[in-house]
Amino acid sequence: MKCFAMAIFLASGLFFSSAHAQTMAGSVGLFVYPSGGQTMAQQADDEAECFEWGENATGVDPRNPMAGVRVDAPQTGGEGNAAAAGAVRGAARAGLIGNLADEDASDWAAAGALIGSIRGAARRDAQNQQSRQRANSEAQAQAEQNMETFKRAFTACMEGRSYTVK
Repeated sequence: MKCFAMAIFLASGLFFSSAHAQTMAGSVGLFVYPSGGQTMAQQADDEAECFEWGENATGVDPRNPMAGVRVDAPQTGGEGNAAAAGAVRGAARAGLIGNLADEDASDWAAAGALIGSIRGAARRDAQNQQSRQRANSEAQAQAEQNMETFKRAFTACMEGRSYTVK
């Protein structure tokens, strides 16, 4: 008798958990109330149709809002240019110091060129990192805007079918 009672308890839990599975509207953070007395089955059908309509009307795939969002990679051309420019600046500065110190300016210039090229490359890498971060932030903002556009379309469709959407 205990096994039978346990089986009924578990089966009822499965029924209630599947009845409360996340709806299509819930998957994008919306809540839908059937204010026209629609059944759960009718609501599921309406949500599926409005989901498809919203995708077609907006061109946004709510399962992948980053689809179609272009992320511009930073321009990495001129890797040698940044290092070369740094080397020239470093050599000129260090050569001047060598002359002022009455030492061999070429040794100073060589050391300055090495340090300058390293600094130039590091500056370029930092700028590229900032460009990547900025591009990613812009892409994320575009994806969020895409989702808001889709939600407005989905909501309009559902409200046209006598649902309250929040």
